[in-house]
Amino acid sequence: MIRTLPVILMVLAAATTATAQQSLTLIDSAKPLGGWTFDNGKEFPGAVGRLELQIEDDPTLVLHGDFSQGGMYVQAARRLPEIPLESISFDIKVPSGVGNVTTRLIDGTGQCHQLNIRLNDKGGWQTYVFPVARYFASLEAGTPMDIVTRYEKWSGANDGRWHQPAKLFVILAGKEAMSDGSIAIRNVRATEPPPKVEVTTTIPLSDFTADENGGWQYNPGSEFPGAAGSLSMIEGRSESESALRLEVDFTEGGRYVGMRKRFPEVDVKQTESIDLWVRSDNVDQFSIRLVDSTNQTHQRHGIAMKADGQWQSLSIDPQKIAGGEHWGGAKDGRWHGGVQLIEIMLNPRSASGPMQLDLANIQMQATVEGEVSGQAWREAFDSKAGQPWLTEGDVSQKDQLTLTRTLETIQSPTSATSAKFPVRPGSWELACRVQSKLHSPDNSFHGAVELQVFDREGKLLETLPLGIGFGKTEWITKRQVIKLPTGASAARWHVQLNKTYGTFQVDDLSAARLVVQPSSSVVESIRIASEAIGNLFYPGDAVAFEVKVPTSKPLPLADRRLSLEVRDYRGEVVQTLEEVPLVEVPGSKQREFQAAVQLDASQLNVGQFYELHVSVPQGEGNPVTELSGFAILPEAISKQYAPEEIPFTIRNWDSRINDYFYLADRLGLRMMGVWGGWSQKPPYKPHLPGLETVQKLNAKWITGTPASTVEREGFKTVSEESLREGMTNFLEAYADEGLAMIAMGNEPHGKGQVVLDNVRAYKTVYEAVKAFDPKIHVIGTSVEPNDEYFRAGYQNYLDSYDFHIYEHYTKVRRTMHEYRELMQKYDAVKPIHSTELGLNSQGQARLSVAIELIKKCTVFFAEGGETVSWFTIMYPDKNGNARGQFGDAHCVFDCKFNNYNPRIDAITYYHMINSLAAKKFVSEKQHPDGTQEFLFEDDQKRCLKVLWNDERTKTVEVSVPPNTAIDLIRIDGQHSQLRFDRSSALISVSPEPALLLFERP
Repeated sequence: MIRTLPVILMVLAAATTATAQQSLTLIDSAKPLGGWTFDNGKEFPGAVGRLELQIEDDPTLVLHGDFSQGGMYVQAARRLPEIPLESISFDIKVPSGVGNVTTRLIDGTGQCHQLNIRLNDKGGWQTYVFPVARYFASLEAGTPMDIVTRYEKWSGANDGRWHQPAKLFVILAGKEAMSDGSIAIRNVRATEPPPKVEVTTTIPLSDFTADENGGWQYNPGSEFPGAAGSLSMIEGRSESESALRLEVDFTEGGRYVGMRKRFPEVDVKQTESIDLWVRSDNVDQFSIRLVDSTNQTHQRHGIAMKADGQWQSLSIDPQKIAGGEHWGGAKDGRWHGGVQLIEIMLNPRSASGPMQLDLANIQMQATVEGEVSGQAWREAFDSKAGQPWLTEGDVSQKDQLTLTRTLETIQSPTSATSAKFPVRPGSWELACRVQSKLHSPDNSFHGAVELQVFDREGKLLETLPLGIGFGKTEWITKRQVIKLPTGASAARWHVQLNKTYGTFQVDDLSAARLVVQPSSSVVESIRIASEAIGNLFYPGDAVAFEVKVPTSKPLPLADRRLSLEVRDYRGEVVQTLEEVPLVEVPGSKQREFQAAVQLDASQLNVGQFYELHVSVPQGEGNPVTELSGFAILPEAISKQYAPEEIPFTIRNWDSRINDYFYLADRLGLRMMGVWGGWSQKPPYKPHLPGLETVQKLNAKWITGTPASTVEREGFKTVSEESLREGMTNFLEAYADEGLAMIAMGNEPHGKGQVVLDNVRAYKTVYEAVKAFDPKIHVIGTSVEPNDEYFRAGYQNYLDSYDFHIYEHYTKVRRTMHEYRELMQKYDAVKPIHSTELGLNSQGQARLSVAIELIKKCTVFFAEGGETVSWFTIMYPDKNGNARGQFGDAHCVFDCKFNNYNPRIDAITYYHMINSLAAKKFVSEKQHPDGTQEFLFEDDQKRCLKVLWNDERTKTVEVSVPPNTAIDLIRIDGQHSQLRFDRSSALISVSPEPALLLFERP
């Protein structure tokens, strides 16, 4: 593994970098308005304002805005000189109570990144630094920094990644931020990243933790028999060091022996020297053999040393070794790049009689450069295109790869798969351009590009997603750095349409191996686990974790330690723990180190979300880091009620996975989605995976039906008879085993005959259910308010309606209003459920997801909804590659390596479920300042109030019973116990909803 320079060189390099790093002032007092421009948000007419430059101690921009006649925002914008951007910083003055401000950054592709940045809400001047590179790296890793409360992007690459250079910086302010009529900014600076430089690093070549010979192998020179020799470990230049001894006797023949070591895992631009210490009583010369990066072997004899029994240092320059005897590789006698093999040899000319050569502190000085290697594979779909792709459906390869599907052919698979190309393990950069013109109600309706990786035998090792395209976009670039697994030998691209129709185009596919890192990292991953389900400990439990660190070879002794911190959801450190030693696990199939970690539970709040952050050092370089969420939670209050009393249900990406049921139960979910069904061939045998687990958890279950198969593919594999007989058989087998409700279908699409076929399926299933037992509740298919379905009569074959929403929470109420209009129109008034509320969470901070979860669920119940399911819990990620992808982003549990641990939204979900419990909506109040207040109450007069203000932090007066204990729960589950001697309470509210629990006398 590449090592850094000694400390003194690191300091010099850091100083050089700091000097070279450029910072650009963005308010130029010599230019009108400091070089900035004003805009009043013309797309939302009504706002008026202006921008002025005040020359004070520091040039200051004052942005004025008046929204009395309408409008949404005013803005100040500054074009940038298209520089690569490391960070942007500014001082800003906003009114008291304003906790965030909106900024926009336009990158080199024209992509607009809109970021609501978090400020303190005390008003006055404050300094903000936005680390562009770090933020977008965290976004790509699936753990966005919480300095941003909301992130949106559009145009350009539209991929949520930062593309240099920066083009434009904008600060926007709406009515709330302009409550004083203006905001001000000063000291706006853009900082460029440090330039890439070549750095010489020291790489130790004798790792005595690997084996007794430090990774070196003895070469007996078997092609010339007779030599008797050995290689062994001895004490080195001091008692704390080890060294190697090469011994040989050529009395019986032989021409050489050697000690050799290969370095295939080291990516270096140039080997500058091989430095070592040697000692011998009689050896005064030896030979050396070096293999360069072209696999050319260079050999020199007669490397001189003193035979005086004293340690002496030597430095071997590969450039001077080259030019003599050579073979293989480039065959030009010149040195190329980094050394791949070193062999030190003794021969009969090295000394007379038996020989002994001691070697210590063998090191390589190497130059490393952060570059991408030549492309291993590229496809531009031009006239020089290589092998044709294997395709399904309507696919063309002219100029671009184009996948097309119509609404009428939506049930037909549409995909394309490339020929295989060779790869090897290590870090790779994948890239492509995509354009989508697709029907996408949410991002699960998309075109997907992924890389399939195979071993030498053709076994599929892993499928790595590069990206998706959904909705209607222009050409955007998808780029991702991934790690190919051990054993990777070949790969191929696979592109397909999922759930959607329209056109999806792909161009400029490429895969390139990175040479910045070693191709075989020592620390392969860090895995944090506990015995608690989902890392949700019960009060009184030991808050203990097991940390495992799989490695490709032994960790150096100095790196066998684990640093630990506990942070809250803001990223503030709440506990710093002593380092814990990493101990090698004996007898495991893969080399692995582990540590036991136990936290002081008395210093942690029950109910609150925390993250355990751990890191393993890498010499002088950046440590390898990982995190895991956790919380101490009492048993769910919902377990005290019958399942049907709790108005929350759940469905999952795959509802057959056993872990899903236990995670859902731990949060307090009592009615669980299962994948029940039956064979479509006589005798229509029913099945219900997961039933035993649901019953063990004393829960009830909701199942879908094969009507969803008709929605996807028509009556190809399903008949009315199979629906009717299968439904009857299913109910005979399972209706008395905890059935709560039946959900008819899932997100049907299409028009005309497709709608009629779907309704025919619903009618068949519904009539079979009611013939068996009229009391069984059937939820209709999850479709948007759709007049065509009502005209087809689908409302006659359901007991309640269903819809899914992934947009802003206000869309929930609007959709329910639209449903009620259709109910009135067709005289079909029935309850409304939602089997999926969610958020297109990819790229969003988990705090934003948690906020939306509470708001969506609250307004759903306030609008009269019956039951709701937040989508979703989990999906296994055995190999740890899904974090940050669109599917994983929907999960409230982080699923990396199947060590399920909560994100903040899982804790929010727990508190929402158990605070509401069996309470019903009573009333809501919209305060003049924008605060929203919702009251729920159960038959025991236990009350819940949910409060938030979308725009700012405010102190509001909330009516509560006097002298009553109030439990205030914040977004992360932190509790505060309050009591007021009057009939109102002053509560601080913000865009982060607060839950107030109390009992009414």
